Amino acid sequence: MSEKTCDVQAYYQGVQAQGLNFALAGAGNVAGEGKGGAGMVKLVYQPYESVQYYAAFGLGDYTLSVDSVSRTNVLTGEQLGQLYQLGLKAVLWPDTVAAPGLATDLSFGWQKYWFNESRPARDSAEGQIDGQLNILQTQLAVETGHLFKPKDWRVGVEPYGGVKWLRLQSWLKDRQGGGRAGGIKDTVTPFLGVHLQVYEKEGLFAEASFINGWQYGAGLIVRFK
Repeated sequence: MSEKTCDVQAYYQGVQAQGLNFALAGAGNVAGEGKGGAGMVKLVYQPYESVQYYAAFGLGDYTLSVDSVSRTNVLTGEQLGQLYQLGLKAVLWPDTVAAPGLATDLSFGWQKYWFNESRPARDSAEGQIDGQLNILQTQLAVETGHLFKPKDWRVGVEPYGGVKWLRLQSWLKDRQGGGRAGGIKDTVTPFLGVHLQVYEKEGLFAEASFINGWQYGAGLIVRFK
């Protein structure tokens, strides 16, 4: 992106087998595993040559599995969850013919989901719950990439990848009984992606990471000058 450029991105993001951690009084740490997906809209603004600011918002679903002494409880909800994100990206080394670009990306996100059903249950009354899950996400990534677009190519191809540190701080609250459990899960994972420059101001992208579950996303980028 050049100086004083704005991007709007519309994309889908999903996660499978995402590990969470909950500390319960008298029971130590209890593992949780989540899966879900969300539709997102992201606004990126680059006021200077090498700095970008961005904000994102989305709606989606999330299913949480939590181990207990005798079984695994699966929590689901009918209400869509809410996702928010703010971030800053800085280019440390621009992409040139001689070498690929290098950038660092710091973001903070907040996800909020509501659960009204727990399974398995002996009857419908036992399966009805009123729970809320909050996830505070802190992410720091270092990435590199290079744009390939020879003169005879209509579409530019930019593969990229890197390593990111991800901290998930989660709180699960029983809004009926008032109980609450929370914990922190840290992960370091590689990620890979590709950006396709289809037209001058329109493009497509896809990205995935593979440790502590499988996280993935794909969508459309529209640039405004």
